[in-house]
Amino acid sequence: MTRPMSQQRLARAFVDLAASPVTEPSDTTGLLAALAAHGTELLGDCTAIVLYVPDEHAPAEVAGIGAELMRLAHDSVGWDEGPGPEARNTGRPVPDTALDGDRARRDWPRYTPRARQLGYGRAAALPLHVGDDTLGALILLGPGTTPLPSELFELAQSLTDAAGWTLERDRRLRETRALADQLGQALTSRIVIEQAKGTLAARLSISVDEAFHLLRSHARSHRRRLTDVAREVVEHRLELHAD
Repeated sequence: MTRPMSQQRLARAFVDLAASPVTEPSDTTGLLAALAAHGTELLGDCTAIVLYVPDEHAPAEVAGIGAELMRLAHDSVGWDEGPGPEARNTGRPVPDTALDGDRARRDWPRYTPRARQLGYGRAAALPLHVGDDTLGALILLGPGTTPLPSELFELAQSLTDAAGWTLERDRRLRETRALADQLGQALTSRIVIEQAKGTLAARLSISVDEAFHLLRSHARSHRRRLTDVAREVVEHRLELHAD
């Protein structure tokens, strides 16, 4: 049975998802935990679990309530079955599915009995889109055999999309910071090399091009980074001599 839902509760949920930091799923102030909490609060009698797999080499992250339920969510990734992995793999919603039906027993042979042992009779999932990628899902589990209310799926997808936008914003911010760091390091290296060229040119009375050739030849012959050699020259820790 669907609980009445106020505009204030809805607004608070979307504000929380927009403002929550991207942290470990165990952090109760983090984004994944906020999505699981608001999903459980707003989506009738459903229990909401968030599955997030940022890439194929990273461990799966899950958020929700209950150690057994979280263990099942982790195991489902290893099995590559269940509503969460299916939504992540296909990028499409997994419709309300009876866990005592043929479809669940056929497609989720390990997931289904475990979920039923925990008291759930229905399952569905909404994909978690992050930019052009699908990196997880919001899993909905309902008690008993009563179908999950159809009107809640649009809200569930909206909540999931809001979390996806926050994740995409965080990803783009990280990429921008990484690029800025790379550019900063490249600029610093270039400045040190130019300083070393000027130092050698003045010290040895040679041209700037000859100074650069001397730096590069020393770095190659000693299998060292050009920037490290240049820094030692500038700091007067390395004496180079013209041929």
